[in-house]
Amino acid sequence: MLGGGRIGAAVDVLTDMLGGSEFTNFLTLAGPMVPSGSRLLIGDMVDRGFLDAIVTTGANLTHDVIEALGLRHYRGSFNVDDRKLLRQGYSRIADIFVQEKAFEKLDRRIRKLLKKIPVEQRKNMAYSDLLARIGSQLADKDSILRKAAHSKVRVFSPGLLDSILGLSIWSFSQTETLQLNPMADVTRMVEMSMTSKKLGVLIIGGGLPKHNTLLASVLREGVDAAVQITADRPEPGGLSGAPLAESISWRKIRKGGRFVDVYGDATVCLPLIMAAVLEKVKRRARQVPE
Repeated sequence: MLGGGRIGAAVDVLTDMLGGSEFTNFLTLAGPMVPSGSRLLIGDMVDRGFLDAIVTTGANLTHDVIEALGLRHYRGSFNVDDRKLLRQGYSRIADIFVQEKAFEKLDRRIRKLLKKIPVEQRKNMAYSDLLARIGSQLADKDSILRKAAHSKVRVFSPGLLDSILGLSIWSFSQTETLQLNPMADVTRMVEMSMTSKKLGVLIIGGGLPKHNTLLASVLREGVDAAVQITADRPEPGGLSGAPLAESISWRKIRKGGRFVDVYGDATVCLPLIMAAVLEKVKRRARQVPE
């Protein structure tokens, strides 16, 4: 199947996943989806009730908080002298620039938000609980973390500490009480998987979020439906480029499950796919008698 056909097939699978009430749906995010401009799209998916959980890198959450604080990401260039950027106070994500002072402001705000959590509640705390508390205190209505907290969508970030946000959380823990329990979120993900009638996952990029989500489904013999959008290739053998069919042998996708691999830039493919999914979901809703 060529690229256009794969996108069409992905639309069909996602329409069934996101448009039906019997699916428990996970969205996994790797790569710079928030700084590249997909923040509003992801937030819209939360608002529409399409998602039950988001599993993401700490980096995407870092940049969500940066935007929530009124700071911005800027269009830059690949063809730039990074030594000059450093002197001017910018950090670079491919062709996206962000000011270093944004991370300083984030650190100050995170410390204040964490201080507001009662000390006793900062003991044996799941990452997802911590992220929900942070999200509930953010004022920006476009924040993914804020939307998820208010919509009761779990945000899991198994690699949270591997990010600027994670570094700020770690720094706080060096002088204040904060004891995080990563095992608690593994339990929650497995429970969500095991209690779902049907389980669906939309995988953006790959990496740790992809693996954590699929691994949580092993005890139920895998997910029922999956769409993966990745720019990586399978030949080097890495997880991010691994075709979903490979997951069948690991019992991460059920033998009779529906799955589609889309190869391309997720910042281009995801908006196109979701626009088509929304139209199909609306049409389907109009056909259902009240």
